[in-house]
Amino acid sequence: MSMPETMQLRIVIGIPTFRRPDLLRILLDSLLPEIQGRDVYVVVADNDCGTEAQAVVAEFTQHWPVAECIPVRERGVAQVRNALVRRAAEVCPEWDWLLMLDDDGRVTPGWLDQVLQTGQRFDAHLVGGPVDGLLPDSASIFARNSIFASRKRWPTGLVSTLNTTQNLAVARKTVDLIGIPLFRNEYGASGGEDYDLFRRVARAKGRIAWCDEALVIEPAPSDRLTFISLLRRYATTGAYMVRIDRFYDGLPSTSWNACKGLAVSLLRTVAAAVLMRRDTCARSILVTAHYCGRIAGLAGARTARYVSSEGKNS
Repeated sequence: MSMPETMQLRIVIGIPTFRRPDLLRILLDSLLPEIQGRDVYVVVADNDCGTEAQAVVAEFTQHWPVAECIPVRERGVAQVRNALVRRAAEVCPEWDWLLMLDDDGRVTPGWLDQVLQTGQRFDAHLVGGPVDGLLPDSASIFARNSIFASRKRWPTGLVSTLNTTQNLAVARKTVDLIGIPLFRNEYGASGGEDYDLFRRVARAKGRIAWCDEALVIEPAPSDRLTFISLLRRYATTGAYMVRIDRFYDGLPSTSWNACKGLAVSLLRTVAAAVLMRRDTCARSILVTAHYCGRIAGLAGARTARYVSSEGKNS
């Protein structure tokens, strides 16, 4: 579909995608009941620059014409998110809210109303909501105790940080608060562009809200749930988070917290093993991997979770 140069729409839904057309279709189908009766522009940013995502969005426009798929050739998750922000400004220069979803999720009934109401109620710059994972029946005890099963949740209200850009609403005033780009490109390969955004907004005294009623469901692929994959996920997260914390908090504080966290997680793992608390032990092992990643990050380790050696997103 050829979009008009500008539109007077106040709500934008932005979705990065990379080679997951079937999941993208499920997400778009779940959005239809949420956006009925609203002035909403849906934009999908395809980092594969192929034809599959374009075809899925073309199907979607049969039900919701105000949608398009844009190619983003520069590799990296931050680069794709920034492309969504730029396109929102081009097509809907007066947008009030940009809601970000990943292509492997699906929204639940009432999601959009709940997010927007929470943002208005708390005059928030950012609003996040829960992401619950769907695991296969064969999922291991480590998978069942990982972020792929569920992430941290809070009561609805103001919070100090959020979990992820899956299920994130960004108010227009956030651009005025911290400027453009919203996502730092140096975290495009490693991940962490979302954590950095949360820290930047908090440092600028922005208001961050949590909407516990706005649930997104996310199926977890089996290849991410193996023991080795989970350890790698937790370690690489620690490696990028320590870089960001060092930037904001300085080396002494960040180093102390990393060493203390590693010591505590090791002690908890041993205690849980002795007491035969299997779930606690599994969680503690994963947290230990996270802090090992933090120590490695302090030593200079860098990760490329989202861009492979061939320059393709992983």
